[in-house]
Amino acid sequence: MERTIDIENSPEQLNEWVLKSINLFKDTNYLDQILDVYPFQIASPERLEANVRRRIINAHQSRRTNELIQILKELTKFPYEDPIWFLLKNIEGCNDNNPVQIQRIANSLYSMTAEETVVRLESAPKLNTTMGPMFNAWLRQRFTLLPLNRFQESTNGICILDASEEIGKQYINEILHQNLDKRPDLIAKVNNQLIIGEAKWIGQPGGNQEKQVQEVLKFCRNQRGNVIRIGVVDGFPWSLFNINHRLVNNKEAVNIQESEYDIVSALLLEEYFGQFLNQ
Repeated sequence: MERTIDIENSPEQLNEWVLKSINLFKDTNYLDQILDVYPFQIASPERLEANVRRRIINAHQSRRTNELIQILKELTKFPYEDPIWFLLKNIEGCNDNNPVQIQRIANSLYSMTAEETVVRLESAPKLNTTMGPMFNAWLRQRFTLLPLNRFQESTNGICILDASEEIGKQYINEILHQNLDKRPDLIAKVNNQLIIGEAKWIGQPGGNQEKQVQEVLKFCRNQRGNVIRIGVVDGFPWSLFNINHRLVNNKEAVNIQESEYDIVSALLLEEYFGQFLNQ
């Protein structure tokens, strides 16, 4: 994606909080620090029981397809991502009524060795990427939480609304008139200033990441009344150069970096709030 701002020579053209976030990523142990917000668990292999390993290897090597499929149905993981395995495993009649699909899957399994099939089954699971609960848990540890009545009454200091999805959404739409489809990830108050935000972890370019970036930008774009809308973004969008020292021009990074709105790393959120304390 073509940049419109010369970020190397004219970084002052960037939004202040965007620039602070880029510098945090570039000049500090940012990825170590972000573990406080998004505590990804250790990815360790999940070993099969010895008798299950033997049964899989024997059925695979002997091409006993029905037996192999039945063993795999008893496990939580499948050796590869197959678009219909969930249906075959969980929905009545699918396994018995669709022999062509069963044979297709069997051919995929037999294209691997029996040992490779087991290795894939025992591989480390994908890390938890459900970021919303992680961000919420971090907010609860970092800031003062108040129920709705006390949150509304508060006029001094920093506080976060402690309310359910339903109550938070009702407050945002019926009291603050923000017209949102869901409760935002962040509902904060600094003295009398209300701030709401959408939090996203963007780990890499491509896939669903651009959709998440656009969700943040749309959220910030629709500023309403005296409520400030911000994006709380972390990960790839704050990167500037790849390992060959070429400027990162992926749209997921450029769209965030060139945004005019206050988009900030969670690690700078307390500093961001601090600017309103003396107003």
